[in-house]
Amino acid sequence: MKQLTFAGMVMMLLFTACVPQRQFQDVVAARDKCLQDTAVMASQLRARNTEVAQLEEQIKQMQSSMSLMRKDSVDIHSRYDQMVKANEQLRQIEDMLNNRINQLLALSSTENQQLREDLQRKSDELLLKEKELNNKAQILTDQQKSIETLNKDLEARSKRVQELEDILNKQEQTVIDLKNTIDKALSGFSSSDLTVERKNGKVYVSLSEKLLFASGSTVVDPKGKDALKKVADVLKANGDITVEIEGHTDNVPLKSANFPKDNWDLSVLRATSIVKILTVDNSVDAKRVTAAGRGEYFPVADNGTTDGKSKNRRTEIILSPNLDALYDLLNK
Repeated sequence: MKQLTFAGMVMMLLFTACVPQRQFQDVVAARDKCLQDTAVMASQLRARNTEVAQLEEQIKQMQSSMSLMRKDSVDIHSRYDQMVKANEQLRQIEDMLNNRINQLLALSSTENQQLREDLQRKSDELLLKEKELNNKAQILTDQQKSIETLNKDLEARSKRVQELEDILNKQEQTVIDLKNTIDKALSGFSSSDLTVERKNGKVYVSLSEKLLFASGSTVVDPKGKDALKKVADVLKANGDITVEIEGHTDNVPLKSANFPKDNWDLSVLRATSIVKILTVDNSVDAKRVTAAGRGEYFPVADNGTTDGKSKNRRTEIILSPNLDALYDLLNK
């Protein structure tokens, strides 16, 4: 502004004073230069003002940052104080731990030795238990092997028992069928003359003396031969049946100068007489038949009565199923 005022004064002087042309031009040139300088200076002033405004803004930002930094500094100092206190607490804890460690380390050598002995004892006990456990495990293994062997043997035995049961059941059925057949074949005879009974896995055909023989005789009567023929027919139809003929008497002594001389002889001769009728007269295989005399020693009734003596004077035909399959299985 001062420069503009100065230029105006110069112009007034030029107009009011009488100056040479040369000087006037110089003054105008000086004025123009002054105006240019003034414009430049104004532009620089504006730039300076902008810079000043920017600096002022930066100062404000720096002041704000300084405020935050002062606040952070306060927080840091506060945290530092807390850390100092925490460090002190940690030091105290460390001292306590060191004291405790020292106390533990200060245990007497006797106590340490006792602990070592206890530890060794427990270790020995553990080794002993482990050895016992290994022994028991071995025993268990041996027992398991033994059980496996026993199971196999049991299976084999069970199989054999089943086979035996099958054979016995088959033989039992054979005996039942045989008795039924004999019953049917001898159905025309009185029960006082003969009886058919199943016992001990066999069929017993008991023939009375009055059906077969005269008193003291060994010759079979015709009626007896008829009964024996019917039995023979059944035997020939069942080739696996073995036959045993047993003669029985009462206890009355037989007194004769001729043969038979006693009840033994009489029982045997009567048995052989029936064997001959079955084998010779009726073609039953003699290899299947056995004759035996029992005398008076296997009574079925009381020899003290007449009826009892009559029942004891009998001949029994004992029919048995072939047991070869059973014996073969038992011998395996």
